[in-house]
Amino acid sequence: MSTIKAYLNDKYLRIEIAFFIFYYFLFNILTSIEYNLVEPHIRQYPNPLNLTNHFIFALVKIIPVWILYKVIIQKYLFNKRYWRFLLLMVVYLVLLNFYNLYINWLITHLSFLPQSVINEATATYKANVLIHYGGTMYMLREYMVLLFLAYFIRSARQEKQMNELKQQQLNAELNYLKVQLQPHFFFNTLNNIYSLALQQSVQTAPLVAKHADMMRYILYNSSGQLVSLQQEINFLKNYTEVEAVRYPAGIEITFEVQGISNNALIEPLLLLPFIENTFKHGIREEINSGYVKIVVCQVENELTLETKNTKAPINNHGGATPGIGLENVKKRLAILYPDNHQLEIKEYGCVFEVYLSITLK
Repeated sequence: MSTIKAYLNDKYLRIEIAFFIFYYFLFNILTSIEYNLVEPHIRQYPNPLNLTNHFIFALVKIIPVWILYKVIIQKYLFNKRYWRFLLLMVVYLVLLNFYNLYINWLITHLSFLPQSVINEATATYKANVLIHYGGTMYMLREYMVLLFLAYFIRSARQEKQMNELKQQQLNAELNYLKVQLQPHFFFNTLNNIYSLALQQSVQTAPLVAKHADMMRYILYNSSGQLVSLQQEINFLKNYTEVEAVRYPAGIEITFEVQGISNNALIEPLLLLPFIENTFKHGIREEINSGYVKIVVCQVENELTLETKNTKAPINNHGGATPGIGLENVKKRLAILYPDNHQLEIKEYGCVFEVYLSITLK
């Protein structure tokens, strides 16, 4: 039962079932209405109000077509087994005609069915026509519609799979950021707190509170696909203030926020690599002077982040070249905001600048 329930929960299967019901049941009713209104003088058409007739013959029609759709098209054509597909199509067309004759013969012998159903089946059976021009054109049109549906469903499924793979990639990158951030940052912060506590500094308690807020945010709030932009900025601000404790007074560190909406949402830790980069590959090598300037601004649904920091000159130990964090966030931006972001990174002399603009979802 659980397997059947899971199968029916498939959105694309529901689309297929809805299509077959409409095309082979409701569409036939509409066609009968049209013929009875426009061409009643040519011949007697089925009564559009006789739903029993339409249901029985629609069911008879759907059975072989469903086999064609689910087996021959999806399993052979889509898997590029073209010769088997062509062979099965020929076999299908031959058997289909005998199926139609036999099923009409069978209906004529089922006395429990309504007389109108038996009469219509009898007329079809006595006609004893396997394939005629009109029927061939109708079948070709029908098969073109089935091919269109099959390719549409296939394309939609592939797009869904690609989105799921992208989401898995994003989750993996997010988890990587969490793992990457927690060890080196939190241990360094705890060392800072320990040093301040030994000095009995008044900064100890606020730093502990910020540290706790950051751990809580990473462990609980950042597990979803979207978080409040205000929460994300509070986290980044705490991160900046905690990092600032490690540097001497001669290094200027500012974090400015403008126009942030309470309703705005953003992917968690998306902006963190840019902020982290200003410290990790920027002023960390500075001794007596330097600066980090961060500005986050929101105007309607456009979010901008600007960072500017000094960095140590490149030395024999590799210098302050930006690490893989920026490369990871570039990939995330390309996936999350493919046509809705602008990223500019400039480096001149001992200054490193980043400008990021995002059209929020």
